[in-house]
Formats: sequence, structure tokens, C-alpha cells
Amino acid sequence: MRAIHPDAAPVVTHGFSVDVEDWFHIIDCDGAPDPRSWDAQEDRVGLGTRAVLDLLERHGHHATFFVLGWVAERHPELIAEIATRGHEIGSHSYGHAMVSSLGPDAFAADLDRSLEALTRAGSGPVRCFRAPGFSIGPGEVWALEILASRGIEVDSSLFLAPRAHGGWAMDRRRPFELWLPSGRRILEVPVVPARIGKAALPFSGGGYLRLLPEAALMRLFDAFEAAGEPTVAYLHPRELDPAQPRMELPLRRRFKYYVGLDGVHDKLDALFARFRFDTVSGAAARGALDPPVVLRQAA
Repeated sequence: MRAIHPDAAPVVTHGFSVDVEDWFHIIDCDGAPDPRSWDAQEDRVGLGTRAVLDLLERHGHHATFFVLGWVAERHPELIAEIATRGHEIGSHSYGHAMVSSLGPDAFAADLDRSLEALTRAGSGPVRCFRAPGFSIGPGEVWALEILASRGIEVDSSLFLAPRAHGGWAMDRRRPFELWLPSGRRILEVPVVPARIGKAALPFSGGGYLRLLPEAALMRLFDAFEAAGEPTVAYLHPRELDPAQPRMELPLRRRFKYYVGLDGVHDKLDALFARFRFDTVSGAAARGALDPPVVLRQAA
């Protein structure tokens, strides 16, 4: 990690997060295995999860692991290992369904099942959440209320640009509080895209992180640091598992899902060596917050 000169401006702490799901947990896509067949699929989630755990340990960083309850039920030893190695554990739902497809009652039941599975697996208290596909938007304020009612204090479900599964355009560049209609509050640590002209580039995770050259990623992270703004980087265990089975997906989704897998390990190694990362809640605590967003009524 870079040495910090005592007279230099404080180094920005970025959030790092892992959505702990297996290679077949893909949403809203023809060609993905039916959930009823998940138990029959090749189990590989531990391979990529332990690869990122080892990288984080090598560089002295911590991360938030947003874990599917489905995975926690089948791999309690993996959840215990994440916790033992000093990382934060959050919920990524139980069954990896988009929030908008569930409705309030089903979402609450799925969340409760997830929290129970994580706690049984040794997660400790769960106070963080990320929706599958970042699928909380202006029409899902009710989901934020349910999260807060279950003791979730930190959410990282908002993607501050339009995207395939929603997105929520807001004029915010740092973490901020959401003031909910009920009077409850929840700290939002969103994924903030880079602004390139009028375009929004979600560079810090997923297909963009795999597709962009390492030098371009470094420049984008540098630009956020120069502005004093943290990023939230994110990936999935499958992205550190180039030998995973390949699904018969539509051409566009196939490219998005599999591009750049061979280069992820080295890119992460370089990013971890150059920048400072912490859990999403830790990154928020180390920097300034943007003004709160007041949600006066459910959309």
C-alpha cells in the first residue's frame, strides 16, 4: 500500500464488496438454470470467495460480503471463515430475486429467511444489505422501510444511474442518509458511476471492471480520489473463477457475463496495492457524507 506523507491530504478509503453467489445465480435472463435445479448444479462458490479473501488478506484490506441466504444454508463453514478473517457480512437476499418482482410481503419473507440463514451460519449481527441486481429504485421505497424495520442500518442497493434492473438517478457522489417516510433512517452507500461528458460509466464492478484496461481503471479511481469521493467496488466469486461452467446465454448477456474473466485477479491485485479499501460501512465512516435524501412518501 502507498505510504502517506504526513502533510498530504487524507487518502480516500473506498468500499469493497463481494456479492456471494454461485455461477448459476443469474437474474432476469433466458438460459439461466431454473432455481429448482440449483442444487443439481456444480458447486463452485467457495473457489472464488476464498481467492478474493486471500487477495484482501495479502494487502491488508477488509470488505463487505453480501451473502445469499441460499449459499449460507449450504456453506456455513464459508460464512464462518469470512467472519473469522475479519470481514463484514451482509445479506444479499435469500433467493436472488429482483426486489421489484417480489412485492412487500414476499420481500419481507425472503429477507427474514436470509437473516436467519446467515445468523445460523455464524455471521454475527447482520446490519448491511444489497439487493440482487441493485434492484431498489424509486418504486421500491417500501423495501427500504422493511430493511430498516429488520435492523438493517447500511444499504448498498442504489445504483446512481439508469441500468438494466432499474437504477436511481440522484445528485449524490458520497454516502448519504435516507430519511424514510416512517421517520426511520438508513445509511446508503451507493455505487456511483464516473461521469464522462453526459455518459455515466459504472466502472467499479461487474462487466465494466472486467472489460476496462487496468490503466483506465487506475485513472478513474485516481479521479475519484482527486475529488475526495469514495467508490464502491463490487464483484462476484465467479469473476475469480475462469474455469466456471458456461451457460447458453443470449449473445449480449454472454459477453457481459464472461468478458475479461482471465484478467480479474491481476486487476484486483493492482487496485489493492494502489488504493485503500474497507468495508462499505467502514468506507462511509471514514469520509464525509453527502446531504441526506428525504423520501416524504413511498413512490
